[in-house]
Amino acid sequence: MASDLLPSDTPADHLLAELLDRIDGYLYIKDQGGRYLFANAQVRALYGATRQQIAGAQDAQFMDTVRSARVLMNDRAVLKQGAAIHDEEELCLHSGVRRGFRTTKLPILDAAGQVVAVCGLSTDITQRNWASGHLVERNHLLGTVLSNIDAHIYVKDHRGNYLYANEKTLLLYGRTAAEVIGRSDADLLPAEVAQRLAATDREVIHASARHAGEEVVVGADGKERHYWSIKLPLELPGQPTGIIGFSTEITELLRLRQTLERQRITDALTGLPNRLQLEQELALELRLAQRDGSAVALVMLDIDQFKHINTHFGQEAGDQLLREAAQRLRQALPASCCLARPGGDEFAVVLPCSDPAALLRQVEHLRAVLAEPYMLLGKLWRATASAGLATYPQDADSAGPLLVHAEAAMYLAKERGRDQLRRYSADLGAAASRRVALEHDLRGALAAGQFELHYQPKIRSIDSAVAGFEALLRWNRSAQERVSPLEFIPLAEQMGLLVQIGQWVVEQACTQMAHWRAQGLGHVSVAVNLSPSQLKSDSLLDSVCASVARHGIATGELELEVTESMMMDEPEQAIAILRGLHQHGVQLSIDDFGTGYSSMAYLKRLPVDTLKLDRVFVNEIATDVRDADLCAGVIALAHKLGLRVVAEGVETEAQRQALAARDCDLFQGYLFSKPLPAAQVPAYLQHQARQQAHAVAMQGRGI
Repeated sequence: MASDLLPSDTPADHLLAELLDRIDGYLYIKDQGGRYLFANAQVRALYGATRQQIAGAQDAQFMDTVRSARVLMNDRAVLKQGAAIHDEEELCLHSGVRRGFRTTKLPILDAAGQVVAVCGLSTDITQRNWASGHLVERNHLLGTVLSNIDAHIYVKDHRGNYLYANEKTLLLYGRTAAEVIGRSDADLLPAEVAQRLAATDREVIHASARHAGEEVVVGADGKERHYWSIKLPLELPGQPTGIIGFSTEITELLRLRQTLERQRITDALTGLPNRLQLEQELALELRLAQRDGSAVALVMLDIDQFKHINTHFGQEAGDQLLREAAQRLRQALPASCCLARPGGDEFAVVLPCSDPAALLRQVEHLRAVLAEPYMLLGKLWRATASAGLATYPQDADSAGPLLVHAEAAMYLAKERGRDQLRRYSADLGAAASRRVALEHDLRGALAAGQFELHYQPKIRSIDSAVAGFEALLRWNRSAQERVSPLEFIPLAEQMGLLVQIGQWVVEQACTQMAHWRAQGLGHVSVAVNLSPSQLKSDSLLDSVCASVARHGIATGELELEVTESMMMDEPEQAIAILRGLHQHGVQLSIDDFGTGYSSMAYLKRLPVDTLKLDRVFVNEIATDVRDADLCAGVIALAHKLGLRVVAEGVETEAQRQALAARDCDLFQGYLFSKPLPAAQVPAYLQHQARQQAHAVAMQGRGI
């Protein structure tokens, strides 16, 4: 009988009842009819009833059985099935108070093994359920907000099981919330990926500290996706610490970064490594060679006359040639060889150097490959290539110097006539070192006041009077060294310094003319050489006009000299700029006439006043009939075009007489004077004036 289970009035039974009252939980026994046979002090306090009031009563007397249906359902299940149940139940008292319990219910059997009652032991989890319920109430709003955030947000418990995942996370896994919640990354992702994520999660929990870093996750489409993840420890109600994570996908950002990095180290035109990547790969090759005790060669190849191709065929043709050259070299080299385009029309090749003879044959083969005809814009074009060669460890022990030495050898090949191979040598190294030092000092020479102008007179043939001067730039690199213009002017042009230096020369010449005028020397005309970069500069016209106006230079007093090759380079642009200068009263002359790519059609359109006959024709004019005839032809042509002729490099009386006999207008050279510092010009002019006056006086006397 179930009534036999009730405590009796024996001392032992009283002690048992007292002990059961002290249990930190709710203990009760109900018979098959749902009547209470026993309820400890916790249950009695919950119901607000005495032992007598509870004994024999049913749940309906104390609770809303509809809202507490799970309590009754579990009782019936235990009584019917005779098996224990572990569950969470909610109890709603008639007063409206709601309490949550974690309950274990066990069947009580009689001697025959029949279920006669149910015994329940419950633990109050109302506070935990309240917190959970409160979260549930807010879950819809919170879920809506989190699902619209452009990030993957998730909560995991201490075992790594998902407690929450927003919509973006579910889409990543291609699963519903029901398929994700309660499962771990090990259930959702490849083992290797899941292990990495789990290790990070454990680190956050154990260190109880924030973690930020890059993570890789494989989505439902099987593709790897990169995320920047921030994970924080999260205290969960009634549970061990879990984590909350915020992950933002950075896959496209990484691709962009990789693209930018590739662009940073890759030549966009040919797809080859650029100079930066070449230096990195060359350094690696040298480390491997050092480890193996082997040698490495660096070959620099340069397309000869490439500027001419760009100028006359256009940049599109030049680009086409470079792309085809790159393709030819790649096909001619093993796939393992490093081929790069450091810049311009240069290519670099890193080759093994175990057999010097075979290396030279390979370099010559590469030059031959580049010399094959190119089809540019429907026309065949032949090009040649100059090559420079330097080897490790013979010529340099690191990438930077090896690259410099190979380039120096290549430049030597171009200077010595192009279309050839040159090897680096110690002498060439000294020249390269000097070049580097000159480049360094040249950049600061203008600011340091190391430049000055010397002035060489031009003498009229008809009366030996001074017709003007040519301003010649000098560089006093130090008190002991004056660098030749033949050395530093081409270097300054290559370095892009001649526009600024040229502006200084024009300004200095105008300043000096104004100073001589103030000294009472009258209007002394001065010719200044223009560089190719100046002639292409948009600022040339404005800067020259500003200097002329600032110093009150009269029309025809300033003369600018340009070489014919400069003008033939971009004739239409040159003609426009020179006409603008001429319209502002600047005299113009063509320097070194007869040595460049002359075009009579352009010559008659150029607004020039003077031709300067190059010294190469003057040198042998007194002894070589052909040179004399050439000079006579040029002088006659100039006069027919209304131009004066200045002969450069006149150093002997025989040369002067030969030129005078052919009606040359002006002479310039050491026969008359070396270039003079500005301070010596007044004395020279006064001396020449006295000599001319004396000559006139003698002529008047018939002597």
